Amino acid sequence: MTYIPTTGAAHPAPVPDPNPDPATRAPSTSEPATSEPATSAQAPAPSRECPACGTANPAESSFCEACGADLVVAARAATGTPPAAPPSDGTVLASATPLTAPAGEESPLDVGWTGAVPSSAVVPAEDELTCHACGQGRIVDGYCDHCGTPPPNPRDHLVESPTAWVGGVCDIGRRHARNEDAMSLSAAEAPGSRAVLVVCDGVSMATDSHIASLAAAKAARAVLDQPFPRGVGTPDAWAAGAARALTSAVAQANEAVAAAVVEDVPNPPSCTFAAAVVEDDVIVAGNVGDSRVYWLPDAAEEPASQLGRDDSFAQEQMAAGVPRLEAETGPHAHSITRWLGRDAPDNLTPHLTTVTATAGWLMVCSDGLWNYCSEAEALRSLLHDTAARLDDVTPTTVAQALVDFANEQGGRDNITVALARLAGRGSSTTEATASAAPVEGDPTDG
Repeated sequence: MTYIPTTGAAHPAPVPDPNPDPATRAPSTSEPATSEPATSAQAPAPSRECPACGTANPAESSFCEACGADLVVAARAATGTPPAAPPSDGTVLASATPLTAPAGEESPLDVGWTGAVPSSAVVPAEDELTCHACGQGRIVDGYCDHCGTPPPNPRDHLVESPTAWVGGVCDIGRRHARNEDAMSLSAAEAPGSRAVLVVCDGVSMATDSHIASLAAAKAARAVLDQPFPRGVGTPDAWAAGAARALTSAVAQANEAVAAAVVEDVPNPPSCTFAAAVVEDDVIVAGNVGDSRVYWLPDAAEEPASQLGRDDSFAQEQMAAGVPRLEAETGPHAHSITRWLGRDAPDNLTPHLTTVTATAGWLMVCSDGLWNYCSEAEALRSLLHDTAARLDDVTPTTVAQALVDFANEQGGRDNITVALARLAGRGSSTTEATASAAPVEGDPTDG
């Protein structure tokens, strides 16, 4: 048979069908087409489903045709398999492996870039310029550049612990906008050998009283840091030297307050003063105003006592027979009759008291604490109960717990508590000196 094409180029002649059975052979081109479907349909091509939008994409697709998501990286992440080696024919089946540039050199043009990521996990170190409110911004020109919060004033909460047996906490409380209390502590390493505790409370109605209290505390401690002269070595000579030192400390503190602010103001800066010095387990205390010194012995048979007395309207009422609770809660209870400052009264001789220490606690505090526990025996019970609840009893932890107590009662004033823990192990010289020294209840003020 001869095949003659009707159009186009010549075609090769068809090869005779070796299988003439019509049930098994394919129809020839000369036979008419039928509408019957093929008995063996071809299997559907595999597809790659987009994990982002769910669209089915051809298996060889690297990106979703609907949303543009990277299908290769998503597939690897789902299966946990490493990238496959490229085929030998050069066909690209996957995008490049995302890499992170060195820190500071990242770019949105990097393949797989999702934002600036450091090359290794680095926790930023906090410093004094890191915002304590949000933890993200930096303090610039007095405010956080992220949230606008000013940094906390270091004086809002101050902790001092010069040695293991002396420590104190000075806190702003809950009602005042700034802390007008100040303290200054120093101590030798040996317990009971020598320590200086000074607390000053700025007068709230005065201008810049926070400056006054800090200047007074530092100036007084500078004087009291010098060992007391013992003269000819008699108890009376030592007591006289201690009295002169505390009186000089008050004078120096008063001068520091007067010089703290140059401008003339109607209510110049002013503050109270209370200090205690331990020297070989003998305590000498002095105060001007209503900041206080307490001796709180451990032994129940030894009375707790306030060393010295307040210069206040409440104290005058108590001296006239008014009960303590009534006098200290009256409308003028915190009106003081003596203070440090430019307008201070002429007589600033401190109320001085000397006592020999046994085992117990020496406390110097502002009225922010004794507002809520004034009487010495009640304060001793509070201190002992507070210490009993602590796992680690140190002057600093006990002082902090007492500050917390005052804040829990309302914290209506600044709160300062300075403590020294004494064991009463004085040397033989100290015992001889202390035996003839003035005792508590016999103050040596002028």
